[in-house]
Order: sequence, then C-alpha cells, then structure tokens
Amino acid sequence: MKNSTKKIAGFLLMAFALICAPNEIWANSEASTTPISVKNDLIGGWEYTVAGAPEGYEKGFLMIVKQGESYKTQVQLSSGAVNGENIVVKGNKITFTINVEGETVSVALEAKGSTISGTSTSPSNGTMQITGVKSISPQ
Repeated sequence: MKNSTKKIAGFLLMAFALICAPNEIWANSEASTTPISVKNDLIGGWEYTVAGAPEGYEKGFLMIVKQGESYKTQVQLSSGAVNGENIVVKGNKITFTINVEGETVSVALEAKGSTISGTSTSPSNGTMQITGVKSISPQ
C-alpha cells in the first residue's frame, strides 16, 4: 500500500509540474503575435522497460518536464521515486544520472514521437537497453 501511495503522490506532483511547465512561445514577427506550439517529444510521462534489469528495476515510469530553460526528470520504480541529476538535452535526446542504491546509473534516451529508447549504464549491471511508450502528453 505504501508503494502505491508513493507512486500516486509522485505521479500527481509530476503531473502538476507538467501542467505548469510552459510549452508555447510567441512568434516573433511584425506580422504575427499568434502563439505557436513548440514540439518537444521528450516532455511527458513514459512507461518504460529495461531488458535484463534486476527484479524491481525492469520497468518503471519516467516523467520529463521543462521548467523555463531547464529540464527535470523523475524515475518512479517499485521501490520509490528518484530524481534525475546532470540533465542534458539536445533536441529529442536526453542524458541524466540517477542514484540507485548508492550507485550512479547513467541514462541516455532519444524520443521519436510516442516512443523512447536508449540505454542505462551502471558499474554493477553494465549497459542495458531501455524502450518506452509515452503515456502522458503535455497537451
């Protein structure tokens, strides 16, 4: 029961941040002041799986939000939520690290529409493949 309460609380927190995150810019032209949407495939919630990961880490939920010019990530595992650090975004690619049981795990992902894929690398488990599907969109 505690894990589901943590998951729900984490989900609500990230959903609130996602709703508050700006995802529009104003067109900068003399002829138009109409807002235009900026497409960013990374932003949203992702249900993912990690092939070959230890039990309890083989699937989870990843939230990626943009606040101003910076990005925030949170990985929700069966054991609880972990915030990402050292986040770097280039186009539809994101890299970040998380601390899992005292070990730094590096994550590199690329979003293409409603799918995401990449790798996670840790000292004890090596490199593993990640695949995911977007389950929460910002709009």
